[in-house]
Amino acid sequence: MPEDFHVDMSGKLSRTSTVGIACLSPALKLHSGCALSGELLKDLRKKLFAPTASLKRENAKIYAICIYLLINDRRPQIKRLIICNDENFELVKAYLSLLLEPNSITFEIINIGDLRKIFGRNFKSPADKYANKYRQRALEERNWEKGTALSVVKVDYKILSDHLKSLE
Repeated sequence: MPEDFHVDMSGKLSRTSTVGIACLSPALKLHSGCALSGELLKDLRKKLFAPTASLKRENAKIYAICIYLLINDRRPQIKRLIICNDENFELVKAYLSLLLEPNSITFEIINIGDLRKIFGRNFKSPADKYANKYRQRALEERNWEKGTALSVVKVDYKILSDHLKSLE
């Protein structure tokens, strides 16, 4: 039965520190995530982004690609995808829709602000603490089984560059 999935990021892509991204379904108790090192982000900016490129757009593309990689295998399980507003939501949603092929999207994509309006109260994303765990431990494979076992989706320069080219 399809459920809500939350996506959150620890930090901002515009900084040069490691960023963790997590996708979580509280009802199904499923989570997956990835981590992008500061060095990887620096290389992407230096080698792939045009000097005149909008950093806001490029960061939205990277966030959308990471979300795509985290949810692609779980599409049938998703009823509603709730994305935190760590990057520009409208841009992230547009790029994610391109990656998912609009005709094959069978779930709703909303931001956490819309969900707060639906429930009429303020709350944090349940994926927030998982994003932090992925930020701290996903880059070192020996740490994946410590504490809460992580389900890491490897994201590297080649994967990101290939997907970035498909979004141009």
